[in-house]
This record gives sequence, structure tokens and C-alpha cells, in this order.
Amino acid sequence: MTLNYYLDKPNLDGETSIYLFARLGKQTIKVKIGMQIHPSYWNAKPNRQGNHIIGSYKGAGELNFSLGDLKNRVRKAYNKRLEENPSFRFADFKEDIIAQVHPTEPEKEKSFVECYDEYIHIHGAHRSRTTLLKYRGIYNHLVAFGQKKKYVLSFQGMDMRFFDDLRNYLVQDLKHKDNTVWKTFATLKAFLGWALERGYHQNLSYKKFKAPQKDVDIIYLTKAELDKLNSFDLSKHPRLDRVRDVFCFACATGQRYSDVAALRHSDIKGNRWVLRQVKTDTANSVPLSPRAMAILEKYKEELYPLPVLSNQKTNDYLKELGELVGLDEPTSMTTRRGGERLVDTKPKYDFLTMHTARRTFITLSLEGGMRAEVVMKVSGHTNYQTFKKYIKITDNIKELEMERVWGKVEQEEAVLLAQ
Repeated sequence: MTLNYYLDKPNLDGETSIYLFARLGKQTIKVKIGMQIHPSYWNAKPNRQGNHIIGSYKGAGELNFSLGDLKNRVRKAYNKRLEENPSFRFADFKEDIIAQVHPTEPEKEKSFVECYDEYIHIHGAHRSRTTLLKYRGIYNHLVAFGQKKKYVLSFQGMDMRFFDDLRNYLVQDLKHKDNTVWKTFATLKAFLGWALERGYHQNLSYKKFKAPQKDVDIIYLTKAELDKLNSFDLSKHPRLDRVRDVFCFACATGQRYSDVAALRHSDIKGNRWVLRQVKTDTANSVPLSPRAMAILEKYKEELYPLPVLSNQKTNDYLKELGELVGLDEPTSMTTRRGGERLVDTKPKYDFLTMHTARRTFITLSLEGGMRAEVVMKVSGHTNYQTFKKYIKITDNIKELEMERVWGKVEQEEAVLLAQ
């Protein structure tokens, strides 16, 4: 195969295109190379150095180098073709020449940071603001970890040592408890899986890393405590009265704070609340009890069905409300941080949050005999593994009640038999 350059219009008084001709026997391939020059600066036959462009032309050295380099690349492509298939059609080689004339720029590999930003942006349309803030918070932890431990955040660098060091950083430096660490790694692994599916990396090490979730104490109101809260006179505390209504409505429906806050008058259809749950983006229809309907009736003339404040403000007021009502039974919350067991004992009101309402609904419903699958349907739980911790609690309560009632009966029988 011979390679030569020719001008498109060698007699033109102006710049004309340069073509590369590739010949094999009687076959010729002609390709425009995307360069132009005035014929007066062109040597039809290259000089001893193989240069076509006269040295007086500005940039002649760079252009002559480009012409020579293109020939070399085309020859290498031709030899590669011959090695792969000695009987290939020469006419098909035109595509190879064009590929050398106009090489495609390799797509710039996205950095870890760019991919994470894309992940947050894409999920912004169908994730709650709270979830997006969690994504951003975890990213900030990763950046701080990288800076402190001299890690460059990259997909390739996320090996088992990285995950071990990150876990130690979260536990030892940030004092995160085990379940917070679990949530961090669950989110990070979800992101890495998303990036893997899109071809941003091929590192599978993250699949091997385990950060186990630990069972936590579920704090809820007993039936007696809920009745006490409902019946307490708050006529002199209108602010806390409104907070109680929001909390008790959640206790009666089992929904999350985000869904209670999103409730609108149009969502109430008779004695049902038809909603699309914010966290899971799933539809649900919740039957409304007389207690729930009475609360809605109280605010039917207001702009919104319930006087919902921010989650943080509501949680603060709930603690104040619980203390006023007397929900002060000593209550312990046991958690773990690494190998350390942490027990926090306080009056129950100090543990009250809007999530306590959801836990109260689920636990009291199960205690009252409602089937687990029905409770899951109402609360919107789709994962039985998440839900079964409530069943475990109610089973314990049943054991205590059985012992309280039947243990007393057996004691009385034993006394009678002894007489």
C-alpha cells in the first residue's frame, strides 16, 4: 500500500483542501484530511525530509509533522488489518483511514465527585428533601474522611481497607452509633451500585463490605399513656394542644411525619385518607378512626387539615408536652457504638418524637389483635424484616401478660391443692 497527499485544486488562487490517497494495486481510497493550504506553499513531491509544505509558510513544521504522523498511523492501522484478516477488502479500509483522520476523543472519565453530584441531581425529582440532605451529609463525611486520612476519593480506591478505615473514622472520630454507620454504608453502597450499572467503574469490592444493622429499642406509648395524653386538659396550652392533635392523628393512622405534613383537605375521601407516601412514592388508602376524624373536624375551616410545624419544632414541643402530661416513666434506650454498649435512661417524654406516634400505632394495633399484614398495609411497610421487630415486642408483652394472669391462676390452684 502506498500513501500520498494531493491538493484538491492545485491551480486555485486560494486555499484548497488536502487529500490522502491510499493505493493498493489498482484500488484507490481518497480521504479529505481536514487541512487546507495555498498551492504556492505546497510541494507536489515532498523534499528530502518528506515535507510537502514549504518552510516559509507559517506553522510549516507543525503541519508537516501532522502529515507524517497521519501516514504512520494509517500504516499501523493497515498492518493491524492484515494481521486480523489477510484477505480483507481494501475498500473497507476507508473507515480505518477516516478513524485516523478524525479520531474520536476518548470520553473523559467522570470523577467520584462528579458522579455523586449526578446521583443527587437525578434523584432530586423523586426523593424527599430529607433524603437528599442525607445524601449530601454522607458526601460531606466522605470528603472530611478523605482529607483527614489522606484518601483521594475514587472508585478504584474503594477497597476493603478503605471501607475498614471509613468505618473506624465514623465510629471513633465522629462517634456515630452502629445503626448510623449502617445507614451510611447502605446509602454509599446504593450509590456505588448505581454508578456500576452506568459504567462509571468496575470495582466490585463494595459488595463484600458488611456493616450490620443492630436491633434498637422501640419506644412507644402504651394504651394507658395514650389515653392519658388524649384526655389531658390543655385549654391553657393552645400551642401544645395543636401539637397533641398532630401527634395523636399520627398515632391513629400510623403514617410518617412527612406524610402528615403533606396532608391536604382534598386527600380526605369520606372516612379514608388517600395519599402517596413521600418516602416510598407509593399509593396508600388509610381508614380513619373516629378519633382521627374528630381531629380533622376540629380544623376543617383552616387552610390545612392539621396545624403541622417543622419536624424539629414538633419534636421539641412533644417533649414539653410529655413532661406536662406526666409521661415520665424511666425508659432506657440501648445502642451500640463499635464494641461499646450504650444505655441511655431518661423519662419517657425525653424520647418522644413524631416517629413515636408511628411506632405507637403499629404496636397497639398488634397488641389489639390486628393481623400483621393488615398493619403493614395501613402503615405502608413493604419490608417484613423491618416490620418484624414490632411483632417481637408484642410477643414479649403477651408473655408478660400470660405470666401475670395465668401465673396468678396457677398460684391460686396450688394453694387450693395444698389445703
